[in-house]
Amino acid sequence: MIKFFRKIRYNLMEKNKTGKYLKYAIGEIILVVIGILIALSINNWSNNKQLRHTEQAYLLSLQSEFKTNLKKIEETIAENETLIKNIEQMLTLFDGNIRDTISDKKVSDIIYSVFGNSVTYQPSKGVLTDIISSGNLNLIQNEQLRQHLASFEGSLDIVKFQEIGINSAKEEMISLLNKNGSILKVLIHRGLNFEHQSISDTVNNKNLFSLTEFENNLLNYYLSSRGANGPKIFGGIKEQIELILVGLDSEIKL
Repeated sequence: MIKFFRKIRYNLMEKNKTGKYLKYAIGEIILVVIGILIALSINNWSNNKQLRHTEQAYLLSLQSEFKTNLKKIEETIAENETLIKNIEQMLTLFDGNIRDTISDKKVSDIIYSVFGNSVTYQPSKGVLTDIISSGNLNLIQNEQLRQHLASFEGSLDIVKFQEIGINSAKEEMISLLNKNGSILKVLIHRGLNFEHQSISDTVNNKNLFSLTEFENNLLNYYLSSRGANGPKIFGGIKEQIELILVGLDSEIKL
């Protein structure tokens, strides 16, 4: 093709047709420019198609990850609700009239229900972290969705801060239990057997509920746990995940 155009140029020059030659040269330049623009357009289209393909792959992976995170936060909220009810039951033991009607084993069961487990939220972040750290978050075209994703890890920092406060109140109560109660009796009432006698055999865990310090720390634990299920902590995370999933659903092209 290049030889063909070159041959036409030489023929025009040999015949001294300068005007036609200039027109032809300009036309040839225009054709070359058009060819370049078409090639660039095809290349851009191909690149854009590849970017959209990558975006869809990310969106699908994020959808799977955040569905898992939604299930986890719902389980965390439910576990925390159970903990709150257990704390409320423990608070009744500060009433002597109620405490005197409850067996030592029941007291141990209540203590274990409050201190036996910790409520924490551990979301899956592998896909989101990879996208952000690789600088590919901008591949997601939906600006609102992109903002929700970018702020998710920051929201988790607030959750961790709240959990630190909750665990601090819990540790204060466990410290009082260690000083004034018997963990051994709790374990025995939970079904563990020990062959030998202990110096704490004569300790009654009901005495814990005559300590103002223990009640104050339990109330701190209670308020912190209730606050965790509110709209600023676990409830807020749940709402944010739901918004992200709505955004993902709207952008995924199946």
